[in-house]
Amino acid sequence: MSRRIYLETTASGKQQFVSIKRSRSHGHHHHHHHHVEHDYYKVSVEEWDSIKERERCLEDTNRSLAAQVSSLKASLTAVQGDAHHLRHVVVPQLQSQIKTLGLDNAALRKSLDNASRNEGKHCRDAESLRQTIDKLEREKRDIKDENYSLKDKVKHLQDEVGSSCGRRVSDLIREVEYWRKECRYWRDMYEDTKRNHDDICITLDIRTEKMRAYEEILKRRRII
Repeated sequence: MSRRIYLETTASGKQQFVSIKRSRSHGHHHHHHHHVEHDYYKVSVEEWDSIKERERCLEDTNRSLAAQVSSLKASLTAVQGDAHHLRHVVVPQLQSQIKTLGLDNAALRKSLDNASRNEGKHCRDAESLRQTIDKLEREKRDIKDENYSLKDKVKHLQDEVGSSCGRRVSDLIREVEYWRKECRYWRDMYEDTKRNHDDICITLDIRTEKMRAYEEILKRRRII
């Protein structure tokens, strides 16, 4: 019986099926010789063993290739699933996050611009308040000095004229009281102004910290 096996028949490695049979010996007593077409090849035992070994190697190669094809098909299925998940789930989520981040960044930029403008206005207000406080400080010192001077004058007059100049002394005392009231008024104004100034400074410090926090957020997001 013939056995069907693979044979490499070309230099490129193309495979084809051929039938291999062992050759049977023919007697030499025939007197009529004519060309007979045979459907088999004559091979030696060594060649036959080599052919069988090559067939075995080719079968191993075929099994290996079949396993690789199966693995590649499984990988292709997994990759297609991943691509579908990325296209329909991950990418839309990322696009939504990018849109949200864009809105957040726009809001942060607007807040930062507003904070910068407000900071400039508050700086100008703080400078004006500092100038007012300096002016009040000077007036306070002047009133205090004048008050001391009036006290000295009253004491001096009281020592000089005694009780006979009671009316003049009374006038001076009223004048002293007037200036004392003025002094208290300006002192109260000074304290109120100083409190306002301190409140503004605290507000500026808080807003400055917020601006720094906004800047850190923008830097982390590589916007500035």
